[in-house]
Amino acid sequence: MNIITINQLKFLGQGTQKLVYEHPHDSNKVIKVMKPENATSDGGRANQHYLRSHRSQGIYRQFRRELLQYLQLCKNHYASHQFLFPIETVYGFVGTDKGLGLVTEKIIGPKEESITLDNLIKKNMFGEQQQRALDKFFEDCCKYHVVFGEVNVGGIMYTEQRQGYPEFVLVDGIGEKLIIPFRAMSKSINSRNVKKVERKIKSKLLYLSS
Repeated sequence: MNIITINQLKFLGQGTQKLVYEHPHDSNKVIKVMKPENATSDGGRANQHYLRSHRSQGIYRQFRRELLQYLQLCKNHYASHQFLFPIETVYGFVGTDKGLGLVTEKIIGPKEESITLDNLIKKNMFGEQQQRALDKFFEDCCKYHVVFGEVNVGGIMYTEQRQGYPEFVLVDGIGEKLIIPFRAMSKSINSRNVKKVERKIKSKLLYLSS
């Protein structure tokens, strides 16, 4: 495996746990790596009890949740050969000098740049068209049984290029976090949680726009 040098890549953004870079060979993809300061020397989660920080893939636990969620969605829609959902498409892994990198779809906004839901509000770009797209996003997450981890306005991105119409795509906070996976096991329980998150996010949008 050829190791990718991270500081040679174009930096695109970051979340609380991950850094995002443009893929060196495909501008339609990104590489996500975990922030080195959040990892122990042996791959655990920093600032946590040893037993908790090293359980189930340690620092890569988030990668695992997202990959399993994408595989589950593909399994559920096997008969229709559907591979595109309200979450970013997962393509695989690469080795980097900052650890394992998760390769995913790059979500591009109308001006050929990445734009999150909160960015739309702050730039006064959230209108009726975006409101309808956001409503459909939450409806589709219920319909497809997309399980949320910790979803916020910074982890939902806007695009008009992905399928030729306005839509929102979840790029962070994907997958079951509970020890007993109630949401993954029950579509109705999951839908209630999605609706709860929807109310919280729309309340946040009202605050940001005021």
